[in-house]
Amino acid sequence: MTVTNLPASTRSRAWLYGTLSLVFLRAFPNLRYPLGRDQATYCVIGQGLLHGQLLYRDLWDNKPPGIFYIYALIVKIFGPVMWSVGVVDILWLLAISCCIFYFARRYLGAAGAVLSVIFYAFRHCQQGYVLAGQPEGFLMLGIFIAWFLLLRGGRGSVIWHLAAGLVLGAAFWLKYNAVAFFPLIALVPFLDFRALDQGSIRLRLEISWKDWTLRMAAAGAGFLLTVVAVLAYFWRSGAWPAMKEVQFEVLPRYGAMAFHWSFLFVKWALWQTQNHLGIWWEGVPALALLLAWRRREVASLAPIFLLALAGYACTAMQGRFHPYYFETCYPFFAMFWGYVSIKTYEVFQQLQRIFGRRGWTLARPLLWVVFAAIVISLLPEESVRAVQQYKLMADWWRNPELSYKVYWWQLSLDKLGDQLRVVDYLKAHSTPQDAVYVWGTAPLINFLTQRRNPSRFISNLGLMSAWTPERWRQELVRTLESTRPRYIVVARRDYIETVTFTPWDSEGYLSVYPALADLLNREYQPSVDDGDFEIYRLKQSATKATRVTSEMMTPARKPRWR
Repeated sequence: MTVTNLPASTRSRAWLYGTLSLVFLRAFPNLRYPLGRDQATYCVIGQGLLHGQLLYRDLWDNKPPGIFYIYALIVKIFGPVMWSVGVVDILWLLAISCCIFYFARRYLGAAGAVLSVIFYAFRHCQQGYVLAGQPEGFLMLGIFIAWFLLLRGGRGSVIWHLAAGLVLGAAFWLKYNAVAFFPLIALVPFLDFRALDQGSIRLRLEISWKDWTLRMAAAGAGFLLTVVAVLAYFWRSGAWPAMKEVQFEVLPRYGAMAFHWSFLFVKWALWQTQNHLGIWWEGVPALALLLAWRRREVASLAPIFLLALAGYACTAMQGRFHPYYFETCYPFFAMFWGYVSIKTYEVFQQLQRIFGRRGWTLARPLLWVVFAAIVISLLPEESVRAVQQYKLMADWWRNPELSYKVYWWQLSLDKLGDQLRVVDYLKAHSTPQDAVYVWGTAPLINFLTQRRNPSRFISNLGLMSAWTPERWRQELVRTLESTRPRYIVVARRDYIETVTFTPWDSEGYLSVYPALADLLNREYQPSVDDGDFEIYRLKQSATKATRVTSEMMTPARKPRWR
């Protein structure tokens, strides 16, 4: 039996399996991904949850709770290792590739679905570890799963629709801005868009209003059940006052400070969008819509376009434009690329037929040479990148720690080499029972050393920002005075002005935080200065110790904030 004679479902699975194989080969070097600042924070909090601590009360972060429970499972499975986020990213990419394939196949056909998956996977792998294991990625997985569950019909379908609501509730607890998708998730799967190709904007449902109402009622019940269950858990656990303060008092203030409705803010937002998407990815929706309008195929592209708008709204409503925020857009933009690629191929086929009718024998093979040249022109950059990443993976396999210390394309804020040298020092000069507090945004130090953080503040973003209450800073000093951690690590050159709305790095902020500066002067002595980190040791536990120096670490300087 030839492939063309296989049943449609069998051919579709063959396309899917082949595409997933290609995705896996492209994503396999992601195994060497390090833990960035965000992922390390999730790991530290996830580990704390496994040890019985409560989110927000004992473990502070301003994100919704969902991502931390996902990382609790990740830490439970893998333990305190760097490469866990790489494994999770590969598995997640395969899962969401399946979702993109089945979603795009409904509107673009199997070939368009394959191309959509390839464009998406290659784009995701280009972004590096910054996009790996982020809430937006898991959120999009939930959005697609809810979409498929809502489309389930027939006897017993209420259970599937209730499940869709539960999944949407889980997406909401990953990021609240997931609500941008909810109106479209409720309507778009059931709308008949064929009228758009006939010049009309009067759309109708493909199912009865009664059936639609029952589906939405079941989904709404599932969503409310998820929301109420999470709130009830925090209430019964005793963490509700802390959650209320962090999520419903401080977080709205943090979100509002990002918005300055002026021409400069809009200009900055557009520049950030172009910077992260790139001019080609930013322009492909317009090109796809133009082609669809000329070919009277707007009905096929309209659902993708609407969800792309929802994805961008999901990004823009946060007021900040971090690279991983655009994960809510990429799946649908990749579908635009799939559509444009298919239409480009069809244009070449049409030209072939025209040349054949006119007897232009030589023009036909030359046309395919042009088409092949266009395709090949897109491959070298991606091929070189993939080969390079496989070589770097080989380096990682031979010496993982060195690979992380000299990691290419890391964010300047992550300072992986400096963090790992601090990790090595603390492992050599402290015991697992010792507490270590890091005044900075370097949670990787606590995670890899497995040294307890005595404060609920995993990073100092909740302490040195303009949107946080003064009582939190007082709380930190009281905590450090009572627990007396053996080491305090002070970071420098870790500016995040778009988050903190202050001009200081961690070390510089001590000049306006006299309570913590006085504690360091009174109770601690400089032990090691390693570039972007300075380690302070508790005086009582270091009376007989000498200052440590090594070829990797220089003697401590007098703190500049005194």
